[in-house]
Amino acid sequence: MGRHDSDDSDDQVSGLGEHEKVERDSAARAAIGDVIGSPRFWILPLLLVLVVMSFMAALYMGAIADPEKNLHNFPLALVNEDSGGEVDNSDGTTSKQNFGDQVADGVISTAAESGIAIHRADRTTALNELNAAKVYGVVFIGANFTNRAVALGRSAVLQAKPDPMVIDVYINRGSGTFASAVTTTFADRMSSEVNAQVGKQLTDTVRATLAKADIGFSGAAQLAMANPVDVQVVEPVPLPDGSGNGLSAFYYTLLLILAGFTGAMMVSIVVDAMLGQTPIEYGPFYQLRTRLAISRWGTLAAKWTIMVLVAVLQSALFIGVCTAVGTALPNAFALWMFGVLVIAAVGISAASMMAVFGNPGLILNLVFFVILGLPSSGGTVPLEASPRFFAWIADIEPMHLVYLGVRAILYFDADFDAGLGRSVIQCFIGLVVGVLLGLIGTKYYDHKKWRRYPGGMTLPPRLAKLAE
Repeated sequence: MGRHDSDDSDDQVSGLGEHEKVERDSAARAAIGDVIGSPRFWILPLLLVLVVMSFMAALYMGAIADPEKNLHNFPLALVNEDSGGEVDNSDGTTSKQNFGDQVADGVISTAAESGIAIHRADRTTALNELNAAKVYGVVFIGANFTNRAVALGRSAVLQAKPDPMVIDVYINRGSGTFASAVTTTFADRMSSEVNAQVGKQLTDTVRATLAKADIGFSGAAQLAMANPVDVQVVEPVPLPDGSGNGLSAFYYTLLLILAGFTGAMMVSIVVDAMLGQTPIEYGPFYQLRTRLAISRWGTLAAKWTIMVLVAVLQSALFIGVCTAVGTALPNAFALWMFGVLVIAAVGISAASMMAVFGNPGLILNLVFFVILGLPSSGGTVPLEASPRFFAWIADIEPMHLVYLGVRAILYFDADFDAGLGRSVIQCFIGLVVGVLLGLIGTKYYDHKKWRRYPGGMTLPPRLAKLAE
């Protein structure tokens, strides 16, 4: 390792006298004073930190500040199998009605006002969409909905006990904990609205029928007529234990992104130090190795090779750690392969950014992979409950795409239609883009003979002035 020699020893070796030493120290203090006394020495790092951190705060807090206000195009499916029935009228006649259609029309129109997009589907299609994370919930109205309403109305007269009117709302917590919470809240509101709609109609009909028969309308019967529909939230396929209530996919996504992003930074620091590009420091110990005559492209290729090895091993270690702590991993091998792809793609792209843009590449990586990635991932708050800005950038942000893949592997049996297919394809595209960026950028720099050593290239006048 390098060592720190005393100033006296340096002076003895160099043969400096007392006068020369005073002049040297005076010049050094003057140079340090010039740099430290410049406003840019204080303002530039201050502004850099304040701007980046404020930008992060605006994105993170803006994404979660008011999910209900930001709700838009929140996808649900509605299945109405009610075939209708003969409904008693107040004049003693009957008419053909379909309470299921009436409820479905009211639910869809009311939901649209609050940003929830409900489309009609048959039972098989709707459940397939729920199990592929294409909808966050399914509203199901059964085949005997109208007939049960008729039976409930007649029970007030005949003193019978009819089957209840039931609307099931299916959820899948694998689509996201917050998404399931939004669907459950919607079910509660729908219960109030449907009971008000159907209850008023039943109450008016029963009251007229009882009045005509000169029979009293008891309080218990009125209460039953006012709340005739039981809205039940059902989870057809519960998540296994060890799923973190649907959050394990998000945190595993975060692990993969950070392994690629921070892994590339650590590899870059170590490789540059070993090649003599930057100093090695351990506490007070300092060493700058002899600079090796390796090209920019050769340096980047070495970093890429190490990142591929990191991806293979780190993805396996993540599987081992998660297994040890009790995380549910139903498709461990698929998760390992996907992790290798993600870590390699992110790590290679991050290394290319630093190779091409230098120190600003660190900030660009931070912004692209983390600052923009976390609030647009959809892992905590669904994109349909965040400002539309995040839905726009989620199409290119790696964290959202990786989350879709991890979620599909952990909760949807590695179904390509549940987002895994899209995730794999776009991860490969990102990998290719990262490789091309690094290859073209470093080869161009080498061709221009822009070397990585002091005096290896001359900065353009404006950039040189900024650096000074």
